[in-house]
Amino acid sequence: MTIMNRFPARALGPALVAAVAIAMPAQSALSAQTVADAEAAYARVAKSWSTTRTLQANFDQKISNPILGRTVASRGVFVQERPNRVSITFTEPAGDRIVGDGKSLWVYLPSSTPGQVLKLPANADGALVADLLGQLLDTPRRAFTITGGETMPIDGRATRRVQLVPKSTSSVPFSKAVLWLDDKEARPVRVQVLDQQGVDRTITLTSWSPDATLPKD
Repeated sequence: MTIMNRFPARALGPALVAAVAIAMPAQSALSAQTVADAEAAYARVAKSWSTTRTLQANFDQKISNPILGRTVASRGVFVQERPNRVSITFTEPAGDRIVGDGKSLWVYLPSSTPGQVLKLPANADGALVADLLGQLLDTPRRAFTITGGETMPIDGRATRRVQLVPKSTSSVPFSKAVLWLDDKEARPVRVQVLDQQGVDRTITLTSWSPDATLPKD
């Protein structure tokens, strides 16, 4: 839990009802097209991700926890050497760190649990944040029901909204995910993940540097 916290028809007039009824077939056709757009956008980004060996990205994160009734915001730098080495350094709150080598995940969050370091298995509950993009983009597309496809600007970037619902709840550690994928670059701009407890994690990637040269440490 510590890791997760860090990381009315009667009012319509008859004319409006008729207008809605006439418009519905066209809306259904548009929906089919946008779903196709969503699938194409997801395939494009997943293909690019499959050849990405390293990544450095700045992020803003907001986690809403309905169990605790609170929302926590943070930001920092995410560095990954695929497939299993990762470092998350928080600048807000400063000093918090999450580091993984594929076998273990070390969690050091002095802002909330001073004096404590947790060493967890890499696949422990709550470790989703350590390889969030891998969970979303490495999993075979057939494992998800893909919908969405609507366009939406984020921080001046044109993006396409793609919703992923796993067909099997045991295949991935979340109940739903939404990706906002850049229309020009093969990259996610924002990621939202809801887990089985209803915890909502939304991450906006404010920078994106694939195949970056990373320090050995």
